[in-house]
Amino acid sequence: MSSDHPWLDRLRESSAALQGVLGALLEAERHFSPPASPLERLREITTSPEWAWLQPLYRLIADVDHALAYADDLPASESAAIGAHARELLTGGGAPAEQPFLEHYRALLQTDPAVAMAHAAALRALQALPAEATNQSERLHARHQWNERRRFLRMGQRGRGTS
Repeated sequence: MSSDHPWLDRLRESSAALQGVLGALLEAERHFSPPASPLERLREITTSPEWAWLQPLYRLIADVDHALAYADDLPASESAAIGAHARELLTGGGAPAEQPFLEHYRALLQTDPAVAMAHAAALRALQALPAEATNQSERLHARHQWNERRRFLRMGQRGRGTS
């Protein structure tokens, strides 16, 4: 696949593992939600305040997949920053805006075996990504670059309009 950039293949695997976590969470939540068609459920997940806790995870997955699809120059340092961000999201230590996700996630992680298995698989996949730089300024620079790329990709996505 990406012999010149092996971290991109590992990033694709990490994205798939994060999608597995999202799928396990949705399946676990399905037991507590009233029946709905897949289209209705998607609309609820993306627009209902009751599902807003999931936004950090599905936005991260979308950002990673978008970057992999459109950024031919994604460096290993940004891949490392993505991995660190995803690990923080799943294990704690993330941004304050991600705390509702973490609280809900931890409860499901402790009560649903499928969520726990998906969590373990995601952490294994994320561990295979390059390590972040030990130098704090390099680490912060890579995280800043990744955040700027995400912002740019989101702006480009809105700029294309709907079709």
